[in-house]
Amino acid sequence: MASNSQPLEKGPSFQWWMISFIAAGAGWAAFISLLIPPFVTDSTGSAADAGIVMAIISLAAVLAPVIGGFADKYRAHRLVLTLGVLGMAFGFLMYSISAETKAIYALDAIVLGISAAAINAVGPVFVLGASLSQKLEASRLTVLNLLQPVGQVIGGALLAAAVAANLDFSARFTIAAAFMLVCAVLTWFTTAEPAKRIVLQEEKPDELHDDKKKSFGLKQVLFSSFGLTLLILTLSSVGNNGINAQIANILPNVYGMDQQTTSALISLAGLFNIGLFIVAGRWMARSGGMTVLTGGTVIRFIGALGMALVGMMTNKPIIIAAAFMLILYQSNPFSRISQGVVGMRFATVPAGATSGWVIAASAAGSFLGALGGGYLASSVGFNAINWMAAIAVGAALLLLFLFLWPAERKKKAAEAAAAAQAS
Repeated sequence: MASNSQPLEKGPSFQWWMISFIAAGAGWAAFISLLIPPFVTDSTGSAADAGIVMAIISLAAVLAPVIGGFADKYRAHRLVLTLGVLGMAFGFLMYSISAETKAIYALDAIVLGISAAAINAVGPVFVLGASLSQKLEASRLTVLNLLQPVGQVIGGALLAAAVAANLDFSARFTIAAAFMLVCAVLTWFTTAEPAKRIVLQEEKPDELHDDKKKSFGLKQVLFSSFGLTLLILTLSSVGNNGINAQIANILPNVYGMDQQTTSALISLAGLFNIGLFIVAGRWMARSGGMTVLTGGTVIRFIGALGMALVGMMTNKPIIIAAAFMLILYQSNPFSRISQGVVGMRFATVPAGATSGWVIAASAAGSFLGALGGGYLASSVGFNAINWMAAIAVGAALLLLFLFLWPAERKKKAAEAAAAAQAS
């Protein structure tokens, strides 16, 4: 067994275990977003119920820090990652055969949420914890993030074909389950060697990591620039995922789009994301995570506000509505690739815990967005979700400019002073 005392300098950017992130992209952005809201709404007659189910999925993902900690403690990254993909297959299968009862919908939602959390908490560790050179690590992270929109495109295309073939919801959920099952099998058989590198890396002594462990506490997390970062990520997630959770209801009910057009737009958004992940990665290498996170938040605000304003028009232009929806979805590459970097920039806890908190903040925003969106859809109308998103993302943008950017400038000044003193 090779030692990890020196960072691995060369290797392929793509590794076959990364198929798990194709599964994650298809599972969340296509299968969950396009199947569950309309299915639950049709079954129960209530958009609020669909919002509750989506909120449960998001709330379950708050367990990401716990799941990541379990994988670290028992060196179970391979098992946890595979079970995450397999759990999503099981959740979709249960929806395909479930009775029309809210309790079963909720249980299935918990399974899907925990499974998604497992993939997102453990997957990046196969890169970040593998003792790679900076260049190889950046290359693999870019590819890993690119594969989620690839999965979104594949999942959206599968569902568009299913709708065109007049397949019912049960058949569509079965297709989703079969796709995830194949990905789970491939994940298990391709993670053995990458998992060995993680174990070796974790066994290396790390004095800085130990020091951070000693200072860990809720106060250090919340009452700091890191806590402010988590709040910004939560608010941005409220807006983004509030719309995502009901996108399959928003587009038909607000703008008059049919299901096939909705599925096609989701696939198109994922296709654009693939190119923009490369752009976001290069931008971050040149300008840093804060700049890219701010840019992504601005794009997200423009998309949400545009959707809300078009939704108020008497004769709603579908093309303009679709354009703003695509703009909203193009914020994802910039936000997703930078949020972990910004989290690490202001972290007051160890790296593993930092990753878990970043995922938990996004999951908390997803929960609040889905819950609030479901309530607004039922009591006010689906366009109210777009306004909720615009307000939440706008608040995140204000916090970025008013508080986090001053903290970044202060941090840079301190680093420059320390460097000058050292020289």
